Amino acid sequence: MNIEKFLGEKNYNFKDIVEEFKVIDKFKEVKQNPKFHGEGNVYEHTKLVCSEVLKLEEWEGLEDKEKVILYTAALFHDIGKVITTREEDGQIISPKHAIKGAKMFRYLAYREYEFDKSIREEIAALIRYHGLPLYFIEKEDIDYHLIKAAEITNMKLLYLLGKCDLLGRYCEDKAALLERVFYFKTYAEELGCFYGPKKFKNDYTRFLYLTGNKVYPGAEIFDNRSFEVIIMMGLPLAGKDTYIKCNLKGVKVISLDDIREELNISPSKDFGKVGAVAFSKAKEYLRRKESFVWNATNLRRENRQKLIRLCTAYGAKVKFVYLEVPYRELILRDNKRERYVPIKVIDNMIKNMDMPEAEEIC
Repeated sequence: MNIEKFLGEKNYNFKDIVEEFKVIDKFKEVKQNPKFHGEGNVYEHTKLVCSEVLKLEEWEGLEDKEKVILYTAALFHDIGKVITTREEDGQIISPKHAIKGAKMFRYLAYREYEFDKSIREEIAALIRYHGLPLYFIEKEDIDYHLIKAAEITNMKLLYLLGKCDLLGRYCEDKAALLERVFYFKTYAEELGCFYGPKKFKNDYTRFLYLTGNKVYPGAEIFDNRSFEVIIMMGLPLAGKDTYIKCNLKGVKVISLDDIREELNISPSKDFGKVGAVAFSKAKEYLRRKESFVWNATNLRRENRQKLIRLCTAYGAKVKFVYLEVPYRELILRDNKRERYVPIKVIDNMIKNMDMPEAEEIC
């Protein structure tokens, strides 16, 4: 789907738009805490938020692509409540609905709607961080959280989404909460990360800061990393092997698929043994300060973090190469493959995948 063309043809009419996205109907079944959302269910809230987007005085000044991203983010910002909402101690809560909602949206946008990747990820990032303008003041390290968010999120659109999220709800303390959102804009502007990512003195300083080291962004820290580890990332059959052959000739490769074949282990069984062999090979290259490629799906953040920690401990610079092809193309390739990957397995990977975070791109 060309979402830009679609929204233009529908003239941003909520009623016409939701007919195409049937998942929005499920929002009607999701209750909200009346203390914070007197407007009712998630559907009613979403409708109001989308209406507020069109009323923004900033709306006409946005570029067409920005309008598409902001409106679609508003449409799906609470999709995570479909699977997270529950009643606890007499209160309706939706823990981690933003994080899970970003994953739900990515799954639908990739598998069902086939949105353009760059637009999809900008929308997913807004969904992931949509609560930040309201709750940033409660963070332990405010500067870090805002600077990190600005690495992958359009903070201007995030501010507008946060404002509309509040305007689209009925609650007693709305005016005070809106002041918080306005302060988010002011704070991010003063921090230097509202109109784009925070500027660091060099890439190494950026890497150290984003990985939690207490360094000053303006410090020019000497980069002593002398070799590179390239981590491939993508669904099965996304083209990782082909990319390596065409672009990384002569670089050593650790392929988890190759190790499985050597050990005659099924992809669904005994990853521990495969992983142990792969990490052992990686340590050999790392000790020699020799660049190499780690070729696997690497779709889960926790798995990538283990690898990043290992590589950086040896003084390696880590680079991610993410590849994808349209879902239908992926399934066609899979059907032609000798070692067929069940569609359920692929779909589960898509549902649970974590795109690289700012601190991983080092």
